[in-house]
Amino acid sequence: MDIYTCPHCNSQFKAEGQGRFRCPACDKEIRVRKKADVPLDTASGDWVRSFYETVKTSLSEPVAFFASVAEGRGMLRPLLYAIVIGIVVFASAAAYQAGFATLQMGTEIADSIKRSMFPTTALTGPLVVIFFLFFAVVGMPLATAFALFLEAAVLHLGLIILGSAKRDFQATFRTVCYSVGPQVFQVVPFLGGIVAGVWVLVLNIIGIKVVHETTYARSTVAVFLPLVLCCGFVLLIATTIAGGVFAALITRQT
Repeated sequence: MDIYTCPHCNSQFKAEGQGRFRCPACDKEIRVRKKADVPLDTASGDWVRSFYETVKTSLSEPVAFFASVAEGRGMLRPLLYAIVIGIVVFASAAAYQAGFATLQMGTEIADSIKRSMFPTTALTGPLVVIFFLFFAVVGMPLATAFALFLEAAVLHLGLIILGSAKRDFQATFRTVCYSVGPQVFQVVPFLGGIVAGVWVLVLNIIGIKVVHETTYARSTVAVFLPLVLCCGFVLLIATTIAGGVFAALITRQT
């Protein structure tokens, strides 16, 4: 038998298998699903394998996976999980760019030698490499952490507004972090980015629905709320600028 926590009264009870059960403490009906442990939450060694198993489980068994995410605690490991994936994606993108840049660099050096000039690319090339390394080690983790906390905060606020926040901010943050697994498909050129973006949204919707014991309709609204707010903010700025330009033109003509 497994031990589960009631999302209504937070009391623990034992249940065998999966299905609908009534909480012994509050007598409310809850759905119990088979758990798929979060390997990275319980890992004490072999981090590479735990990382791989976490990505695989989140993609293959999302409902059971996020049920375990809801029961787990801690924000550091989920954050590191998302940061590592971000670095891998950034490194792959940088590798593609470096490949194209190398071809262009070779052409520029050859032209400079033909004209008996010192190739400036020989100086700028190492500087570009140093910049990318610095950003990958320092800038990328900080930017990723900021974006994840901001996304989780807006998402949790949306859940509160919808009356669907059954758990605390930590649970929402863990869901957001553990939903980024499909980002690894961005290493595939062209279609990889589209597949990754759609799949991350799907995992977010499933994760919020499971973790906060809400409906797919409300989880979908909560997930898309940050996008709507962001697009609305950009539209507001664009409208303000356009209005200012239009008013200036009208004033000028009169």
